[in-house]
Amino acid sequence: MPVIVEFPSPMVLINKAINEVTVKLVYYGPGLCGKTTNLEKIYGNPKLENKGKMISMSTETDRTLFFDFMPMELGTIGGQKVRVQLYTVPGQVFYDATRKLVLRGADGVVFVADSQDSMKESNLDSLANLRTNLRINRLDPEKIALVFQLNKRDLPNVASVEEMKAYLQPGDAPVVEAAAITGAGVTATLRAAVARILENLKNHVDATLYDEPPLAAPDMSQKAGVAQHSAGTPKLTMKSDAMPEAAPFDTGELAVQVDEDPFEAAIAEAEPEVAHIEFEDPFAAPVVHDEDRERAELEELLANARAIVATLETALQRARESERVLAARLK
Repeated sequence: MPVIVEFPSPMVLINKAINEVTVKLVYYGPGLCGKTTNLEKIYGNPKLENKGKMISMSTETDRTLFFDFMPMELGTIGGQKVRVQLYTVPGQVFYDATRKLVLRGADGVVFVADSQDSMKESNLDSLANLRTNLRINRLDPEKIALVFQLNKRDLPNVASVEEMKAYLQPGDAPVVEAAAITGAGVTATLRAAVARILENLKNHVDATLYDEPPLAAPDMSQKAGVAQHSAGTPKLTMKSDAMPEAAPFDTGELAVQVDEDPFEAAIAEAEPEVAHIEFEDPFAAPVVHDEDRERAELEELLANARAIVATLETALQRARESERVLAARLK
C-alpha cells in the first residue's frame, strides 16, 4: 500500500512508496485569454514526456466549460519524482461555481492576462475574482505560488509590459511574456510556476487560511440566466499520447513572428487522436445503419468513456486523500 504523508500545502501529496510528489497547478484568467491554448501547447511539446491524457469540456466556440486536466511528470528533484496536475478554469463569468471547485487544493496558479488594450477591465475583474475564490477555498492569495503570463504579445494594439505590471500589480510574482498560439513563453511560464511551487515546498510555506470558515459544497445550480445556446453545445474530448510532432518551444525569451506558427504545418498534416461525444439530432431523417460498423463505433466510444472515468476517479481519489489530511489537521 502506498504511504501518503501530509505536507504544509493545500494539495501536495508525497507518496513515499514510489518517491513521488504530486502538485496541482491551475491556469486562471478571463475568457479566451489563452488558458486552454497553453495546455494544448504543453501537451504537444515532444520534449515533455510522460504525459497523461488531456480531458477537456468545451463548447462549439472552443471556450472551456468545465476544466482541462493533464497529469504530467517533470523528472526527479531531490530523489522525488514530481508529478504536476494541470487544470484550467472556464473564463466566462457565469461559470464561477466551477472556477471555485477547480481551485480547491491548488498549490499554484498561473494568471493568464490578455495583453490587448481593450482587455484591461476583464483582466482586473478576473484577477479580483481569483483572489476572492482563493480566499473562499481558504488559500492565501499572498502566499500561494503565483505566476503572471502576459499573453497575446504577438497581436497589435497591446499594452506595454510596464502598463500591465502597473495595473496588475504582480508584486514579487514572476511575469512572463507569451504568445501561446505560437508556443512562445508557454514552457517558460510552466517552468516558472513549478519553480515557485517547489520554492514554497522547500521553505515550508503554508498558504492555508485557517481563520476562514470551513469549505462548503459549491452551488453548481447557479446558471445566471444563461441558456445552453449562449455558450454552445458542450463537447467532451480526450486527447491521447499520439499527438502531431511540433517544433521545440522557446527557452524563456519571447521571439514572436505573427505570420509564422511552428505548429501550423504539423497540425495540417496530422490531426490529433480525439474522441468526440455529441448528441444526435432526434428529428433527423432515418438512415440505414451498418450494424457491425455501428457496434465497433459504440465499443470505441465505450472504451474512451471508461478511460475518462478512470482518469477522473484517480483525480477524485487524490482529492479525497487531500481532504482527509486537511480534516485530520483541523481536529
